[in-house]
Formats: sequence, C-alpha cells, structure tokens
Amino acid sequence: MQELRKTEKQTDTSSEEMDYDIERKKEEEQLEKCITVIKQNIEDYLEKYKELSAETKELYDTYREDSPQMYNNIMSGFDQRSMIERILYKNRRALKKPYFGRIDYKEIEENDNFSLYIGKNGIRKNTSESMIVDWRAPVASVYYDSEIGKSSYLTPSGEAIDIDLKLKRTYEISESKLIDYYDANIVSNDEFLTKHLSKSKEVVLDEIIATIQKEQNEIIRDNPWHNVLVQGVAGSGKTTVAMHRISYILYNFKEKFRPDEFFIIGSNKMLLNYITGVLPNLDVYNVNQMTMEDFLLLLLDKDFQVTKGKYQFSNSFTKRRTESQSKEESELKRFKGSLDFIKALDAYMRQFEMSVILSEDVSYENSIVYSKEEIQYFLNFFQDKPLQEKVDLLNKKLAYKIKSVNEEKEKRKEEIAREVNRYKNYFGNRHKKYNLMECYLGFLEDLIQSGEQYRENGLRIPTSEVIELLVKKLSAREIDLYDLAMLTFIKRRIKWTRDFEYVRHIVIDEAQDFGVMIFALFQHLFHTCSYTIMGDITQNINYDSGMNDWETLKNEVLNPDKDKFYVLAKSYRNTVEISNYASRILKKCSFTTYDIEPVIRHGKEVSVIEGRGREELVSHAVDIITAAQANGYDTIAVICRSVEETLQIKELLKPYITIQHVEDDMENVTFATGVMVLPIYMTKGLEFDAVILWNPDELSYRTTDEDAKLLYVAVTRALHELHILYQGKLSGLLL
Repeated sequence: MQELRKTEKQTDTSSEEMDYDIERKKEEEQLEKCITVIKQNIEDYLEKYKELSAETKELYDTYREDSPQMYNNIMSGFDQRSMIERILYKNRRALKKPYFGRIDYKEIEENDNFSLYIGKNGIRKNTSESMIVDWRAPVASVYYDSEIGKSSYLTPSGEAIDIDLKLKRTYEISESKLIDYYDANIVSNDEFLTKHLSKSKEVVLDEIIATIQKEQNEIIRDNPWHNVLVQGVAGSGKTTVAMHRISYILYNFKEKFRPDEFFIIGSNKMLLNYITGVLPNLDVYNVNQMTMEDFLLLLLDKDFQVTKGKYQFSNSFTKRRTESQSKEESELKRFKGSLDFIKALDAYMRQFEMSVILSEDVSYENSIVYSKEEIQYFLNFFQDKPLQEKVDLLNKKLAYKIKSVNEEKEKRKEEIAREVNRYKNYFGNRHKKYNLMECYLGFLEDLIQSGEQYRENGLRIPTSEVIELLVKKLSAREIDLYDLAMLTFIKRRIKWTRDFEYVRHIVIDEAQDFGVMIFALFQHLFHTCSYTIMGDITQNINYDSGMNDWETLKNEVLNPDKDKFYVLAKSYRNTVEISNYASRILKKCSFTTYDIEPVIRHGKEVSVIEGRGREELVSHAVDIITAAQANGYDTIAVICRSVEETLQIKELLKPYITIQHVEDDMENVTFATGVMVLPIYMTKGLEFDAVILWNPDELSYRTTDEDAKLLYVAVTRALHELHILYQGKLSGLLL
C-alpha cells in the first residue's frame, strides 16, 4: 500500500511538471508573437518618421514668411514627428518586457470570454486588434484589485462591469525572454512583492507598475472630480501613487484635462527631479513641476520679484543647531502656518476694499441712480471677484445708469457720452497699481494696532511682539514661503488677472511640511481645481509651521462629505530590522502616529558605531561605503543634520570616496546613483540602498517631538542597510 501511494505521488508530480511545461511553451510562443508585432511596429514607425522628417525639411527649406498655411503645415509636421517619437519610445521599451500580467475572465452580462495581457503601454497589432492592454485601461484594474472568482471593475464614468475572473498571472520577463510566471492562486502577492523589494533601487523602480497594490490602485483610479488626501507611512509608495494617478487621469480623461494644466509641487528641486523622472515611462509629458516657492513666485510674476526687492529666503536647516529658537520665533511660525493667519488677512482685505470703493448713494441730477443698498448687494454677490474687477463692473453699471437717464431725456449722443465719461472712474480706476508688500505691511500694522478686534471675531492672533518680529524680518529683507503665500493672496484679491485660471489639478508631495494655510490659499486662488495631497504627519520636518495632524485640513479646508481621505499603512521600503529601529524613535514621542504594517523582508541588523573623533568616523564611513558598493548597491547616502554639516563632511570624504555632487549649492543638487552627502530635509521622499546617519548626538537631536520627526525621516530612507556613526553621547531618541 505504501509503495502504491508513493507511485501515485510520483505520478501526480510528473503530471504537474508536464502541465507546467505545456503551459510555459504556450507562454513563450505568446511572448514571441508580441515581440514580433513590436519589432514590426518599430520598423513601420521608423519609416513613417523618416518620411515625415523629409517632408517637413522640404517644407522648411522652401518656407516663405508670407505663407501662413505653409507655416501651419511645418508645425503640424513637427507635432506628428513628436508623436511618432513617443510611440517609438514606448515600443522600444516594450521590446525588452512587453507585459507583466495577464487576466482571463468572463464578462457575465455579455457571456464573453477574454484573455488580456497587461503592460506598461498598450501595444496594437493593427487598428482593430490590441496585443497588450495599457495598465491604465479600466479593465486592467482587475489585475490589481480582484481575486479569482466573481468580481467587477468600474469604467471612468462609474459603470460597474461584472466579471468572473478565471486566471491572474504575473510574469518575469527580461531582455525579451520569459524567466518565470506566477499565478495568484499559487504565489501570494506579498511573496512576489518581497522578491522584487530585495533587489537594488534601480531594479525596484523598473518594477513599480507590475507591483502596484490594491490599496494603492484604488487611489490611482479615483476620479479627478474631488480632492484626494493620502496619509501614507514611510515607504508606502505615496509618491509612486501620485505619479501613476497623473498618468491614469490624463489617459482616461484626456478630453477634460491637458498636461500643462497639471502642477506637481514638491519641497525641493532634487525631490522633484527624482519623482518626475519616471513620468516619461508613464507616458506623461509637459506637466509642470516646481517647488512651492517657485510656484508662488510664478503666480506673483512681475507684481513681486524677490531678486528685484533684494529679499533672501530663510532656511532653518542651513546651520547646525546649537541652541533653541526663541519663544516668539516658534509662535510666529505656528501662526504663519495656521488658518487664522489667512483668515485675518481675508478680513483685512474686505475692509481694505470698502475703504477703496465708495459704497454710498450715487446721485445724478437730483435723484439717486445707484443706491447704497444696491452697491452693498453687488459687493456681497461678487465678493470672490478681485478688487479691480469689482471696480470695473461698478463703473460700467453706473455708466449704464447714467446713459439710461440721459437717453430718457433724449439728449444728443455727444452729450450723453460726455456725461458718461464724467463718471467712468467714479468707483476708482481699475488699472490703479497697488504695491503688494505695502498692503501686506499695512495688514501686519493693523494686527499690531487692532489685534483685539480680530480676537473678538474668534481668531487666534499672537501678541504684538510676535507680529513686530515678522515686520522686523521683512524690513531686513528676510522672507519665507508664508510671506509669499500672503502676497499671492493679496494679488488675487486686488488684481484682475488670468494667471490663476490655467490650473486644473495640483499634486502636492510631502504635504505635511506645509502649513494648512497654504491649502486654504489654493482654495481661494483656484476655484475649478482638484488636488492630490500626499503626506505623512510623522515626517513633518517643519514642526512649528507644518501639519502635525490632518484634522483641520480635512474638516475646515477640504469638503469632508465629498473629498476622500485614504491611509496607506503598509511599508514596502525598509527591512524589518530597520523598521524596528525606526519604531524606537516613535515610542519616545508624544504625537499621534499611524500604525505601520511592514512587508516582511529581513536584512542586516542596524549597525551603531562609536568613533573617538571625526577622523575615525570618516574611516568607518569609507569602510561602510566600500563594502556597500562591493555588495552591488547603487545608491548610498550619508545624511547630516544641516547644510553646514553636510558641506563639511563632504569635504572630509572626498579624498577617499567619489561624491556625486561636488557643488556647494545644495538647492540645485540632483539625485544620482553613487554616493550622496545630504542634509535631512533634502532626503524627504527619497530612498537609498544604504544609509549612513552622521553623528546623531544629543546636541544635534534632543529628545523632542520635533527632532524625533527629523530622525525618523533619516533612518527610514534606507532600503537594505542602515549605519549609525556617532561620537560623544548618542541622542536619547536612539537609545
């Protein structure tokens, strides 16, 4: 009997192997068919590109300035050539790895069966037949969201399509060769994901689309008609989700949105370059990307120019901290990031408008032609319009009334025109220029003089000493993000401009670093705009001015009944050892945190090394970096507390290690493979194969919530290895 069971087991195993061999052969044949189609596409489009280039060159060589049609034909040729270049780019990328997934399902209502291969880009065999489905297509959500069995997916319009999923398969393909494949009912999602997370940073980036998780996919495919706020723990893929969401929206709602109406706002240029570098791979082009400061300066345009006014931006991360800031400084930062700051300015600007616009009865020829009540009604009805537009509309309304009175008296046209002209600027000149900084300083002076009146209206206004500190900074030509925000608000309330009309969707990364007043400002500026807001309150490095919870943003700025709040709790970045080390820091804090669910992936223990001096720390760092490079790691970071310390350590390491950025201008550093020496604030949103945290002693990092958030950011940058180098006494947050 025992021998019989053994024989049956061997027979079963042999049968499974035979089935696998047959199935693998089919998959290899399918892959070869796709590659053949892609090669043919490349050949065809190359020929089209050459023909179009020749035609465009011929038109260009014979171009005459007096021929608008010829000019239009040349520009059309350039546009078509650009489109073909993108198609060629997609096909060439697909040649190495045409697809990553497959779904077999029956559409229940129509009783039709489908077998679809899913790739980074859709590939067509001809105009009517698709070989590979684009991951952004609605049906592709089945691959990310559904388990085997009854399920459904939504069209962009919200219609549910019911299906019966028979097969969900994931492929490993490299250089046009099938390495392996995994079925969802055999290999778990976490197993497959962990396999990819164990690879180097560059490999992980290449596999992102194939490993999008269900909770991430839900955010990506949420419709763009409301705002999305995402709280995501370190390593949860927030930035990846945001970039894929842009791609999804532009693919599925191309008739409603243009790429140049999208803005990606980040905290520094290196982060922006890093996160937006994947956009061409996602078939996204011409999207605007800039820091928050640059975005506000773009909106201010010529109405306020920092360089012309000889202003300097303040940066609290420039120097190594040796003493705490004053109580007034902290209070000022909290106030500037709060809703009370912009609410107070809004109240002031309403009073300012009333002082400019005469709102008394307007009499003409012994009768009232425009009553005070009418004017007040108009101002209330159009309260969101800028001052210049209100002035213009009031003048036009009065001109119409004056004209009507004179027409009733049958006066000559010339006399009527003369009478109307007398009143053309009755409510003011709509072209009058206002100095934004003077208006801002006038507001601050009013806060100093009339702070109690603002408080009586429910606003939390700090003492006059705190406001005077701000006035002193501005007088010394020191300015920050929140000053720019207030100047932008003033411009919006005063000036008749179209600068604010061409913004339809804003993606804000590391949103917790910005005060809630920034988001209230955007609601004032852009009335038809939607937002994708990504952040983690645990990583707020601007402790006083940024956001340490989402409640005010959710409930007072966004619409809690319409807008969506998501939590990404699963962390895909750190090994269990690094994650546990980061948890030590959070346990010593008083602020509320979101639970982290790490994907189980083990690695080396965190190394904590004490040195007897700076030279010894440098020696340890060189040894660690050399070993990490020998281990095949492409991205290595030495993270320091401040810009000042970063520049010092970079100089100490340069004789022994090739550093990727040699310039001292930290704001223009770009992310690169190799070794980077960076201050903590510039590592936000980034991740590295190996991280060295430089000298986190008790002087640099006190046991406070503020410093805990900085340290948490630093240690969670590491994918595989984390090393702590210190001298003296280690920060209590790490003990």
